[in-house]
Amino acid sequence: MSLLIKILQAFFDAPRGNEPLALDLRSMGKGQAWINGQSLGRYWMAFAKGNCGSCNYAGTYREAKCQSGCGEPTQRWYHVPRSWLKPRGNLIVLFEELGGDVSKVSVVKRSVH
Repeated sequence: MSLLIKILQAFFDAPRGNEPLALDLRSMGKGQAWINGQSLGRYWMAFAKGNCGSCNYAGTYREAKCQSGCGEPTQRWYHVPRSWLKPRGNLIVLFEELGGDVSKVSVVKRSVH
């Protein structure tokens, strides 16, 4: 088995505003992420399995009843504390073990309802 491990680096400016931020890693495979030397943690894109057809909550409880998100990543957003960021020149480092498409990685604003 051949492993192609990559270390990817990029600089970005902090998004304006006060909304919470997240790093969207839906396009990556498996690895670790850092921003300005702070660890965001490990990521590994696993996809939810199951039957996400129509849902009726009536009747006996079953664990597989009324599933949602089938075929979607189980986690794709990783919280980025604004206190870790500078206005300009923030460094993101990804240690990628499986490949992935770094062109789709982004820092996004999250809304809180």
